[in-house]
Amino acid sequence: MYLSILKKAVPIPKLTNFDRFLFVGPHPDDIEVSCGGTVARLTSLGKTVTFAIVTDGSVGSIDNSLSSDEIVKIRKNESLDSAKLLGVQDVRFLNYVDGGDYTVDAVSKNLTEIILEVKPQAVFCPDYTVRSECHPDHLKTGQAATKAVFYSSWDKLTERFNLQGSVKDIVIAYYYTSNPNTYVNVTKTSKTHIGAISVHKSQFTENDIRSFKSYFNMRERRFGARCGKLRAEGFRVLASTHQHCFPEADEF
Repeated sequence: MYLSILKKAVPIPKLTNFDRFLFVGPHPDDIEVSCGGTVARLTSLGKTVTFAIVTDGSVGSIDNSLSSDEIVKIRKNESLDSAKLLGVQDVRFLNYVDGGDYTVDAVSKNLTEIILEVKPQAVFCPDYTVRSECHPDHLKTGQAATKAVFYSSWDKLTERFNLQGSVKDIVIAYYYTSNPNTYVNVTKTSKTHIGAISVHKSQFTENDIRSFKSYFNMRERRFGARCGKLRAEGFRVLASTHQHCFPEADEF
């Protein structure tokens, strides 16, 4: 009863009601893998979507003969082509070294600057609280994006980065989450999701893509059953009120 009242008083926002979105990815393929169907759905609805990719992806390639510089160039081009397929034109590369010793604060400053420029109403990023997540880039990216959302809402905090202004009431949508509370219908964009992943040929073999198809077919149908749709992607969504001094939001 108590939680039901709180949910009605401070509801979980419906993501498709917003118009401007920022998707933050640790590597050049994470946004596509985690929520490509949602991106395609949003752009098909005429929404404005920006990608911010934190690392250069220099570690990952199925071709071990390539140098790090060659991998970076290939992965950047794959990111641009994949984003275009999803309907996204604005792709920002922060160019931190893949698996490097960059700090959460440094990335947070970069993301705060982007937020102040594009003024997203919702920011998507990895869920860094998932107990099974071990990749440092994923953990740092999730923390940095969360921190940037908080900093961006206060003029006095953005001033510390020598920036001006603020953006209030930004929703956080965590992907790669073990505890989704919101679902986006991707029935019509599921094939585009797989197509966007397939663009990353430096990362995935044909066998990998077949495995992805099987996995996402099961997961999308599972999440779809939870929201009354054929296929869906799931996210852990927090409105601005949920993000501070509201522990009950963990149970939403």
